[in-house]
Amino acid sequence: MTQRDIIVQADDIHKSFGTVEVLKGISLQAKTHDVISILGSSGSGKSTFLRCLNFLETPTSGTVTVHGEEIMVKNGKPQNARHMETIRARLGMVFQQFNLWTHRTSLENVMEGPIQVKRETRAEARDKAEAYLQRVGLEDRMHMYPSQLSGGQQQRVAIARALAMEPEAILFDEPTSALDPELVGEVLKVMKDLAAEGRTMIVVTHEMGFAREVSSEVVFLNEGRIAEQGSPGEMFTDPKTDEFRRFIAKAM
Repeated sequence: MTQRDIIVQADDIHKSFGTVEVLKGISLQAKTHDVISILGSSGSGKSTFLRCLNFLETPTSGTVTVHGEEIMVKNGKPQNARHMETIRARLGMVFQQFNLWTHRTSLENVMEGPIQVKRETRAEARDKAEAYLQRVGLEDRMHMYPSQLSGGQQQRVAIARALAMEPEAILFDEPTSALDPELVGEVLKVMKDLAAEGRTMIVVTHEMGFAREVSSEVVFLNEGRIAEQGSPGEMFTDPKTDEFRRFIAKAM
């Protein structure tokens, strides 16, 4: 494996909020085409870790490297902060709550990033946005506003928005947790299709079926540390820790 194959690497990530240490030294590596599912109970640090990867939260200490571009953090301050925007542009993010502009149509939501961040022309951004909205099955919803869409449709717009930035990896933070049960499947289908295309994805999820069927690697966080990690086959058929055994017994 060459350094070029490693898309995202996190080394010894710590994060504290005041006196509470939420992340206690997490290291993770995502290579080209990897789909890494991060599992854990509420409060285990899953979402905080994901947000530290693209500096929506600044780690207290540690290093994040995206395709060779490194940001080291000491005492809560990035050593090369000017690279943070570059890294954010290279890592797409899909949130729990969609985070769409309510006053913009689906098409305008997807166009915004390429125009503002990548300085594409409106024509270029529009062509790309139309293609990605079609890719997630929303070609007939392009001119609707978020309030006119179901939760599943809004999340698919958010996925198209992330894709339009043409990131090297996409981070998903519990992308189905805010959805009604009947809408979960349409979002998971898009994610499975992206995985089949070879997209590099890091997914915080409580969807055990997705983690088991689609992941190349599963990581289980417990109390701010990686308690267990491995292939889905190993993890789900022969868990090594009591913590993960209890977790999947409750979740499945």
